[in-house]
Amino acid sequence: MLPRPVIPFLSLLSLFAVIPAISQTPLSPDIAKNSIQYSADNDSLRHPGDVTAKDDAFHYKYWEGTSYDGAYTEWWYFNLYDKKEDLQAVFSYQVVDPANVTGQGTAFVGAAAYKGDNIVTTFDLVPLASFEASYSAANVDFGANKISVIDPYSYRINGASANGRITWSLHYDRESNPWFAADHTNVAPDAWEQMSWLVYMPRAHVTGTVTVDGQSYDVDSSGYHDHNWGEWNLSQVRWNWAQYSEPGFSFDLGDFIGNPNGKAAIDIKGHKVVFPASQYKLVHTKWAYDTQNKIYYPIQSLFIANNGTIQVSVTMDTVKTDPLPVFPGQVIYEQTTHFSGVVITHDDDNRDSEVRFLGIGFKEYTAATKASQVPIN
Repeated sequence: MLPRPVIPFLSLLSLFAVIPAISQTPLSPDIAKNSIQYSADNDSLRHPGDVTAKDDAFHYKYWEGTSYDGAYTEWWYFNLYDKKEDLQAVFSYQVVDPANVTGQGTAFVGAAAYKGDNIVTTFDLVPLASFEASYSAANVDFGANKISVIDPYSYRINGASANGRITWSLHYDRESNPWFAADHTNVAPDAWEQMSWLVYMPRAHVTGTVTVDGQSYDVDSSGYHDHNWGEWNLSQVRWNWAQYSEPGFSFDLGDFIGNPNGKAAIDIKGHKVVFPASQYKLVHTKWAYDTQNKIYYPIQSLFIANNGTIQVSVTMDTVKTDPLPVFPGQVIYEQTTHFSGVVITHDDDNRDSEVRFLGIGFKEYTAATKASQVPIN
């Protein structure tokens, strides 16, 4: 198996122990039954012009004041794929219990680099006192690791792992419209467990440098950035996530296992269509076995969506897998993935048009660390 990062299991287990088990917090309105294009049918799906830099900023003060503040978490996620360098990389800046309500609040920065057959993963705790974040834009400091907003379309991210194996200095320029995928959406059994999800850069142009084990790479590639926040038991929420883009096209999937509030979206030259979970099917068609965690995880998946006007079919074949036991009781399988798919559109005259896509992207699958677990789609 791959080398594992050092995870603060005892600290997070202590945090979970003080989170109340029952909530009276009401759920958000149900997701609209039909796919929509920037519709006002649901507050979480807004026209891209309505998304501002403030939406990608820190959100804690808008959630605090409940019995579940200790369960609050927020993270900013970035990735890139540089075909020329054969380099894929992932960077995540995350805080849990930022007000330290439980006495176990923590911040951490994770990074993973996939270079050829080599995978390097790092995970570093950051003193909570050094964490700072703005409520007006995504200017976030995790000690020496920073997200800096140049303007609403351009970010710079910098960081270095404590062991020196990965360092990065990257510029992200947004190339497609942002969209809200979830707003106070229930993602787990209890009503209080709610998440917001903003896909701020479905596609970005990434430039800069990434250094892996002393070798520096000049990056000029595609990339992606999204942002999650809310209150839930981190060890219980399970999801399938996938992301792929090419010039003029993007595909995003956020599917919650055992929960009906997932969404998928395609964007073709600025025309976005969102599919609720009732309009898509995700099936894992091939599995591999993680001998260390005794978990099956998917290595091939088929996604099909249909809203009566647009049909989408995507095959996702895993290229490389990195198991990340980030939270107690849970493993996140971070995967670089080969995507191949087609979008078929039917017009009023019963004519069809096709858009085909093919290339490398990313996906995730989460599982509980339970011995001999049976695969679940």
